[in-house]
Formats: sequence, structure tokens, C-alpha cells
Amino acid sequence: MKRGLLLHICCAPCSASAVKMLQDDYEISFYWHNPNIYDKEEYYKRKDAAQKYAQTLGIKFFEEEGFVYDYDNWLSNGGENCGFCYDIRLEKAAEFAKNNNFEIFTTSLLSSPYQKHDLVAQTGREKAEKNKVDFLYVDFRPAFYDGKNSLRRQGYYIQKYCGCAKSYNERFAVHEAK
Repeated sequence: MKRGLLLHICCAPCSASAVKMLQDDYEISFYWHNPNIYDKEEYYKRKDAAQKYAQTLGIKFFEEEGFVYDYDNWLSNGGENCGFCYDIRLEKAAEFAKNNNFEIFTTSLLSSPYQKHDLVAQTGREKAEKNKVDFLYVDFRPAFYDGKNSLRRQGYYIQKYCGCAKSYNERFAVHEAK
């Protein structure tokens, strides 16, 4: 019998490589908590794509009850700092895992070559210890482009920046400068 695993997902493209590498050994459930995403339209595009992907795979999709999108609140509490961003999202994932009888969790943030991989892993381990659940560290990056390209071919929404307004501005400032 496969062990249940809660996978915090930041987006459908990043979750594809994680699913590919985990599906044979775990019964995966998705957890969506990403208050960092700028702007509201982008937030819902990503969430809708993640829900569609979960449905296609027959994976349960969970999110924080009562969450209301409020980027200004996120920003005023420390947003646009990668460490803060990982801390908040992985704290919520670890809490959800604990409160919903998942013994183990991980995050699709470990898929992206654009994330601060070591900081994500360290934060996941800290949140696991605090919440008395296990954190599964896997480097999903080797399968990132295969997963992302597979979803692109299937017509899924593929975002162009990490998530926050700072990453949005950095991404598009680079392109405008060229």
C-alpha cells in the first residue's frame, strides 16, 4: 500500500515533475496555498490550471479554508522576500499535513531551477520538525522541463514568472531591456 503524501503545489508545471517522480511510491494529494502570486488574475489562472491537472490525474486537491486573495496584505507582512515566501507556504503545508493525517509532505518548489533550492529544502525540514510530520526531500529539477513541456503540449497555462510582483517586474524588465 502506498503511503499518503501531501504535495504543496506552486503551479501545475512545477507539480508535473514532482508527480512523475513520486507517483509510483506515494498516493499524492495536492495542497494549494500561494498568497504570494501577483496579481489576482494570475493567481486564479495558476490555481485553475493546478485544479484541472489534479482532476485529470485523479488527485485530491486541497486548499486553505476561508483563504481570501489579498496581495496587499501579503506584501505588507513581508512578501517579496523568498525566505518569507517559502516560510509561510511551507508552514501552511506542514500544518495542513499534520491536521489532516498526512505523515509526510513535500513541495513542488523543489522542481523549479529558478528557486533557491537549498533554502526551500531547509525550510521544509524546519516546518516538518515544528509540526511533527516528515518532509520528503527530492530534487525534482531533473524532470522539470519534461513535465513543463508535457503540460504545455496539453494546453495548460504556463506562467512566465515566479509569482510575486518583484519577480514579475524582474522578468519583464529583462525582456524589455533586450
